Amino acid sequence: MIVSGNAAARDHILNLGADQYIDYKTTDYWAVLDQIDYVIDTRGGADIEREMAIMKPGGRIVSLIDGPNKQFAKQLQLLFWKQLLFSLAGRKWDHLAKKAGVEYRFIFVRSDGAQLKKITEIVEQQAIVPAIDPHQFDLAHVKEALELVAHGHPTGKVVIKVQAG
Repeated sequence: MIVSGNAAARDHILNLGADQYIDYKTTDYWAVLDQIDYVIDTRGGADIEREMAIMKPGGRIVSLIDGPNKQFAKQLQLLFWKQLLFSLAGRKWDHLAKKAGVEYRFIFVRSDGAQLKKITEIVEQQAIVPAIDPHQFDLAHVKEALELVAHGHPTGKVVIKVQAG
């Protein structure tokens, strides 16, 4: 497994079991990687084209950002006219994927009771503890918390404490 991120996260990610870590500030992943089987896209845009370029034929790219396509609509068993609309909306990514010899998939991330239950089970079984940023915020300082998330490079999840009563 290859992971990219900033230099501060390198040791932590490697200790979690990643095989390789790429500091995105100093290294362009598309310049050093080749023949990748699977890519999880969390950036979208121009990165999708770069990601497809580093993949081996038959690989699969799963995007959490860029648009849904016909396959997504079929998976949801949407009506024909909706499948047609999704086909049009996702044709750029499907065309690029076909040209690269890979599969493009889109996952719509949503709150789903069954999925959240399964994730909870995995977190509990594996004793996964998320990284929490040391800054503490209350409701009166939500704006500062959002600013940290947007521009401050938090070192984990940003928590806003809510006092009952």
